[in-house]
Amino acid sequence: MKFIEKSFPVQYLNSVAKAEGNSKKPVYQMHKWWARRLGSVFRMILLSAFNDQKESDDDLWHKFCNGANLNNAIVLDPFMGGGTTIVEANRLGCKVIGVDINPVAWFITKKEIEPVDLNDLDNAFQALEKNAGDFIKQYYHTKCPQNHKAEVMYFFWVKVAKCKSCGITVKLFPNYELSRRDHVNVVFCPHCLQIVETKEYNPKTKCPECGTIFDPRKGLSDRGVFRCPECKTKQRILDAVNANGGRLDIELHALEGYCNSCGRFFKRVDSDDIALWERARREYKKCEDKLLIPHQKIPIEGRSDPRPVNHGYTYFKDMFNERQLLCLSHLLEEILKIADTNIRELLLIAFSDCLDANNMFCKYEIEWHKISLFFGFHAYHPIERPTENNIWGTKYGRGTFAKCFEKVRRAKIFCKKPYERLPQSKGKRFNKYTGNERIEANIVQSFDELKRTDCASLLYCDTAENLPFIPDKSVDAVITDPPYFDNIQYSELSDFFYVWLRLGLKELYPAFNPEFSSNPSEIVQNEKMGKTMEFFNKGLKTILQECGRVLKDESLLIFTFHHNQLWAWESIGRILLDAGFYISATPIVRSEGKSGYHSSEGNIKYDCILACRKRPSKWDNNNWTSLKELILRDAISWTKRTIESGMTVTGVDIFTIIMGKTIEYYTKSFPNIKYKNDSITLAQALQEMKDFAEYITKNAQPERTLPKPYAKNVKQLTLFISEPQKSTK
Repeated sequence: MKFIEKSFPVQYLNSVAKAEGNSKKPVYQMHKWWARRLGSVFRMILLSAFNDQKESDDDLWHKFCNGANLNNAIVLDPFMGGGTTIVEANRLGCKVIGVDINPVAWFITKKEIEPVDLNDLDNAFQALEKNAGDFIKQYYHTKCPQNHKAEVMYFFWVKVAKCKSCGITVKLFPNYELSRRDHVNVVFCPHCLQIVETKEYNPKTKCPECGTIFDPRKGLSDRGVFRCPECKTKQRILDAVNANGGRLDIELHALEGYCNSCGRFFKRVDSDDIALWERARREYKKCEDKLLIPHQKIPIEGRSDPRPVNHGYTYFKDMFNERQLLCLSHLLEEILKIADTNIRELLLIAFSDCLDANNMFCKYEIEWHKISLFFGFHAYHPIERPTENNIWGTKYGRGTFAKCFEKVRRAKIFCKKPYERLPQSKGKRFNKYTGNERIEANIVQSFDELKRTDCASLLYCDTAENLPFIPDKSVDAVITDPPYFDNIQYSELSDFFYVWLRLGLKELYPAFNPEFSSNPSEIVQNEKMGKTMEFFNKGLKTILQECGRVLKDESLLIFTFHHNQLWAWESIGRILLDAGFYISATPIVRSEGKSGYHSSEGNIKYDCILACRKRPSKWDNNNWTSLKELILRDAISWTKRTIESGMTVTGVDIFTIIMGKTIEYYTKSFPNIKYKNDSITLAQALQEMKDFAEYITKNAQPERTLPKPYAKNVKQLTLFISEPQKSTK
């Protein structure tokens, strides 16, 4: 038995995982990837999968904090995504095999683990700044209110639409605020666009220039509808898009700049700022046909989200304005001139990552003084008041190319000397370096080469349904995070980056030859593409069967899972059984945290770790009444451990814990589970345990959060879970 089948040290790990969810390790900040799992959690999964049950929680935690070496164990991740398993396994001395059907995921992971000489990287960046940087900076300059030369940090735009009733042009401002910070509100007049500062929010702000009195927080557009200020007609923005025959026009109205003498400032754009924009547009038109920009249409067929196409965006390049396209093209051209492949690709990663904040789908966060990233949500979300970033960057600002390069550089420094951020007294944290660990891999091309090469990594961009290059029973562990049915449409989202990366990679890597990143074999549920739940289940089963083929008989398949719907738990349990696995343990651990999609209020904060073995199980208890008692006993234990680790637990979290324990004991006991001589199906078992979870939620505190600190509520928590159990006997 492996340690993970006995315990999992959440009393130490959960607070570390929560903190990492809010600020991920530098290596995972190199480039956007969706639903990226936590490095600290997967580090502990790896240690727990390869250490014996004789170890203690303290022993594992010591290795977690001080370093360990798993001695060339071979680890496979068939859904490597953003590379968490690959990075953490490489760091712990494993030989790794990573598979993903998405080329962007493959490329991100490759660059995370490839070593680099930092001096060479710095020299390349400095050379790039002299040509591409200086070219870009000429389009982002202004004068501060004191008439000093200054740099533009952000240009503020607004979409305009024609009123269907009276025909006037309406600026679709959702509000008139620019900044709400440091007890000073910066707003602008809806009539003359003059910047106005007030000590606090004033619903009757008066413009000192034109005398207009206005409420800065009440604009003309909201939730897809706008109101004409003249005739008061309300109308849908999508109707205005259709009437316009395409995406709405935009107008420049303000900027935020940085002056070496005066610092940061806001101002209404002046004639020089407008002239600079017109100059950029003219230059774009003059060389449009020669620019290195993507020309693909945004795919429509099978699209799960109609945006941004229904908002009039036909091509990927439509999501950028002319100045952005001009500057991005020049930057990309200069990057692709770099001779060293590794250096060129690392700067290409920085370029691709900066696209997330350099498009016309970003807004300005008025309370944080920074631009929001396009993919803060897992969707293409058009906005009425887009913000244009300074592509190269100034002293301050977010998401510029210079800042994205700094992220790449910090990632590579981290890889040379990785650390864990551990809790200290008074809520502070410190970086604990983990011995001689490194994140540096030699990329190999075959399994034989993997076997004979130190620090080797074999990365494969294709479906994992067939892995002929891996021999039978040759892998020491499969550790992964599979897709969650229809939660995230990876190729649909990653195409935004792919169409740009393809410009620099299609000649080198066959995976970047196609026009888009989508693949018919991608395991995802998408009814509009004909990818039903049956398609998803069949594909996942095939991949897990292939994992079973390459996995050594006594080794573990481990993946994380959570879902708030019973059908998803039934599907994952059934898939595992059909693929030839049973679940031997289900530890519960903190998931992404505030920064993750699954962590908003009402969503699940915990992952269920499914540690699986090849069937048949040696478990000999098939009595459903007895199994229910074991399920609830374990649910109580893991709920206690979770709360004792300093976390809160809600009703949906209790549901996750109970569902995980149910499929664990059911698959262990399959196929002869009985209740009074009647067979119990997985669906019946899950439904009955779901009823338990709902009972607990209804009888918990009014705020629907199980109370903490735990020590004062042990009896109450136990009662919540054990009382329905008694009622069914």
